[in-house]
Amino acid sequence: MEKSRILQLTVFASFLSLGYLALNYFVVISLSTFFEGINLNYIYLFIGLVTISFPVSMLVEQKSSNFLSQAIYLFSTTWMGITLYFVWMIIAIFLIRLIIPIPLEVAGTIIISLVSIITVYSLINSYNAHEKHIKIPINKLASPIKLVQLSDLHIGSVRNSGFLKRVVSKIKDINPDAVLITGDLADGSSTIYENTFYPLKELKMPIFFTLGNHDSYSGIENVFPALKFADVHILENDMVEFKGIQIIGVSYSMRMNNLRNALNEITFDQDQAAILMYHLPSEWEAAREKGIDLQLSGHTHHGQFYPFNLIVKLVFPYFGGLYKKGKDNLYVSAGTGTWGPPMRLGSRNEITVIELEPSDY
Repeated sequence: MEKSRILQLTVFASFLSLGYLALNYFVVISLSTFFEGINLNYIYLFIGLVTISFPVSMLVEQKSSNFLSQAIYLFSTTWMGITLYFVWMIIAIFLIRLIIPIPLEVAGTIIISLVSIITVYSLINSYNAHEKHIKIPINKLASPIKLVQLSDLHIGSVRNSGFLKRVVSKIKDINPDAVLITGDLADGSSTIYENTFYPLKELKMPIFFTLGNHDSYSGIENVFPALKFADVHILENDMVEFKGIQIIGVSYSMRMNNLRNALNEITFDQDQAAILMYHLPSEWEAAREKGIDLQLSGHTHHGQFYPFNLIVKLVFPYFGGLYKKGKDNLYVSAGTGTWGPPMRLGSRNEITVIELEPSDY
């Protein structure tokens, strides 16, 4: 790994750890007020250990992933999700106690019980990817085509080849004409090796990929060889024709008007059916102006778990699902995997099965 990327990761982990420390302190100290006789020294020790475990395991995973570092990283990210559940549950019980005088120990027991139930549900809910079927009429399309969209698998320390194999198995049963991966195939939490995406090689249909932000965290110099080893076709501000459809891939960037500028540089026929793969669910108007019939995006994870569902929706108006304006379509995937805590509450991992149908619109 390049020294600059190690430095960036260290800075990122440091800032994230400070926030994680504050979060742990608030949760554990708050919970201790509900129960008498708790030794604060043990609490401070626990806070220190869980806080330091996250950046340490993250850095170890980047340099030399092993079973122990994976286990610690998984625990750290899962606990991060649990603490967030604790935060809003503690606040909710505090507000309730302003109206109903619930004894402290009873209130603490209610909090721990509810968070435990929600955590177990969230973990189970995020284990598998579920099929989501949608039908989209496309003008200028000669014959029906079935596609699978994958997005935000985040293959790394938490979701590894085992998860990817389960996804591939489902795709085999669906048997689409092609698979389109709209970014963040890699997570950035661990090193990507040449055979990391090898399960994709088992698929007999074409696979097209465009970059997301996390793919660059893993290092393009690592991700691209692994994709090519798995026979994945990379669309980096490029276009390919497939069964009468122009499939366009624009790489992720936060630069102003990135999509508009990229589409201006890509040669394609606006009178022919066109699908755009773009990780960010943004600049749809620019895509529509260029004659794009369907934009496929991801990135939002549909908020992944409460209360981020509410926050992400404020940042990304095109939050999840299918949006239509006239004959133009935008589909935003909720994501096939998860980032950070392997949890889903208010959303589900999805493998999107898209049936395109000819339209005389």
